Amino acid sequence: MAEVFAGFICGFAYSIIVTPPFALWVLAVRDKIAFVRNAVPKGLNVLLISVPVSSFFFLVWTAMGLVFGMLLLAAEDAHPGGALGSQNILYTGIVAIFAFIVFFPFFVLVRPARRLALFMAVLFVTMFGWLAPFLAERG
Repeated sequence: MAEVFAGFICGFAYSIIVTPPFALWVLAVRDKIAFVRNAVPKGLNVLLISVPVSSFFFLVWTAMGLVFGMLLLAAEDAHPGGALGSQNILYTGIVAIFAFIVFFPFFVLVRPARRLALFMAVLFVTMFGWLAPFLAERG
């Protein structure tokens, strides 16, 4: 059960860390991307954007953390060995593949989002792939 709680904690921390850069990015690209221009009215400051973004990120990333915690629990039973600084290399590999699938399209298709997508992907693998197994091991 410590694995699921570790996933939740990593999801919560991830949502807190990525909210400010994402909100600032939304303000920076509001005039460049049509979807963002239509979704975010002019005159909003970063705080008014951060509130709904943080609420959405909290729900999404903590739920993903719970799922990844259950995946970590299953991966520890299937392949308990660690490598490359990870407690469970199978689990970390699955997390890295998931991050690639989720963030690579943004990196390629949305040119202004490249740095943000790279930051979010690296942080995702760090938080969920390496930190969650360490937290789960510590109980």
